[in-house]
Amino acid sequence: MGTLNLVRIVFMVFAALASGLSAAFAVVVLLRFVRSRRPAFAAWTLGLLIFAGAAAFQAAGESGGFTPVTFRGFYLLGGVLGVIYLALGTIFLLAPRRLAWACAGVLAVITVVLAVDAAVIPVDAAKLSTAKGVLGDAIQQGTLLYIGVVFLNIIGTLALVGGSAWSAYRFVRDRAGIDRVICNVLLTAGALAIAVGFSAAKTVGINNLDVLGAYEASGIAVMFVGFLALGRVGVRRTATSASGPATAASKS
Repeated sequence: MGTLNLVRIVFMVFAALASGLSAAFAVVVLLRFVRSRRPAFAAWTLGLLIFAGAAAFQAAGESGGFTPVTFRGFYLLGGVLGVIYLALGTIFLLAPRRLAWACAGVLAVITVVLAVDAAVIPVDAAKLSTAKGVLGDAIQQGTLLYIGVVFLNIIGTLALVGGSAWSAYRFVRDRAGIDRVICNVLLTAGALAIAVGFSAAKTVGINNLDVLGAYEASGIAVMFVGFLALGRVGVRRTATSASGPATAASKS
């Protein structure tokens, strides 16, 4: 029993670490937004704060057991909204301005609808003691929240990973700074790590929810390192690199 409790504490620390890393990353991106006023940085900041909140709810659930409150927070923020808001930043970088703002408006409406649904949807508290319950079995299938976790994660992952990979390819092809290549590749890898963690737990059937914290912490850490590499790796002091990742792609 002592060993089992120690393992649970370790993975709870992973979730707390993911929350702290995501919040720190959000501060860095927010500072970039303050300097540049690019909406992409605002979307990334919001997405990272969403992940920070989700990981905090997860850490609380790992510590004292999931309740309907911690489940609603974790499922809405981490399961439904996190990836799509990070993807919104990529859309602002790569898509025409009008299309990006249209996507932001639609996402804002969807967020409100799903938040209301998360607040009122019945939760089977008896199932919250299992990983499957916390990953969605505690709510009825076919509800807006349950559907949202599938479609928003698919759309968000495709936009974020595909957009970052395309930007990295464009930078390599156009012989852009190596720092931006590293940044975009690591953003892609970090997003994949988080998406794989949730997808594996949902579809493959990981028996213990605790391992999700490790996926989240590693994914956020990789993304954080990628962003910090911007303007610091292989860049001459005379170069201007404060505009952020995938800037060149945004001009295409």
